[in-house]
Amino acid sequence: MLAAPALHRGDFLRYDDPRMRKLKIGELSGLVGAPASALRFWEERGITEPEKDSGNNYRLYSAEDSCRFLMARRYRSLGFSLSEAKDMIAGADASDIAERLRRRLAELDAEARRLDAIRDELGRYLDECRAAREGLGVFAPSYLPAARYVFTIEAGELVDDQSAIALSRRWADRLPFSSYSLYLPPEAFLGSMDYRVRWGYSLGDDYLVSEPMGDSPPESHSSVVRLDGAACVFTAFFRDDARNLHPRELSGIVSSFQAAGYAAAGPAIGHLLEVDVEEDRCRYLYSLYIPIK
Repeated sequence: MLAAPALHRGDFLRYDDPRMRKLKIGELSGLVGAPASALRFWEERGITEPEKDSGNNYRLYSAEDSCRFLMARRYRSLGFSLSEAKDMIAGADASDIAERLRRRLAELDAEARRLDAIRDELGRYLDECRAAREGLGVFAPSYLPAARYVFTIEAGELVDDQSAIALSRRWADRLPFSSYSLYLPPEAFLGSMDYRVRWGYSLGDDYLVSEPMGDSPPESHSSVVRLDGAACVFTAFFRDDARNLHPRELSGIVSSFQAAGYAAAGPAIGHLLEVDVEEDRCRYLYSLYIPIK
C-alpha cells in the first residue's frame, strides 16, 4: 500500500482531490448555508479566489475556497474584524492565531463585566423610579451611598470653573453610572429661604470598585465634593420647570420633614429620574435623599 503524502500546515486547504469537482456559486451557497451575495462579498475582499469558467464566466469554487469562507465566517462570528479574519486565514502561524484568540477572549470577558455592571445599574435605576412613584409626599427610611459630586450650575447659572466643566463632561461620559443630581445645603431644612441649589453629576464610590468604563476621575480634584454614606429618609417630588429650583418649591417637603420630627444631618441629594409629558406639559420626577441625625 502506498504511503499517504506528508501534510504540512495549510495543506488541508490546498490539497485537491481530483475526484472533487469545483462548485458553482449556487451549489456552494446551498452547501455552506449562505446567500450568493455573501460569497461575492468575501471574494471582493480577497478571502476566496474562485476561478472563472472560460466558457460561460461562471465562478467555480474549490474545496479551499469553501474552507476559507467557513473559517472567515467563524472568525467574524467571534467578533474579529474583516482584516483580522483575512490575516488569520492568509498565513498567520498557530501561535499568532492562539494569541489573537486569547486577546479576543479577554475582550469578551471585559465586555461581560461591563454588561453585568450596566444590568445592575439598570435594576437599581428601576427600583429608584418605582420607589419615587410610590414615595411622593411620604418619607421612607433609606441609605445614601458614599459618592462624589461635581457641580456646574449654581442658582441657575453656569459656574465660572472650566476645570469643573471639563470634569463634568468626563463624568457625563460615564452614564449610566453617573447621575444628574441636585445638592441642597443643610440650611434648606432649617426653614431658610436664602440658599443656593447646585446641580451637576454624581458618581458613586462603588464605581471605583468595578471601573466598568475606564479610569475613575481623580478623587483629589479641587472641584469634587465627596459625601460619605449616610442613613437618610427618601422622598420624591415633581417639578414643572426644568430651570433653577427656588427654595419656595421645597417648602412643602421641608415642612413635612420637620413635622415628622426629623432633623437634617447634612446636605440632601436629589436625582433626576424621569420626564413625563402630558398634553404638551412636562413634569420632572426627582428623588430626594435627606440625611438624618
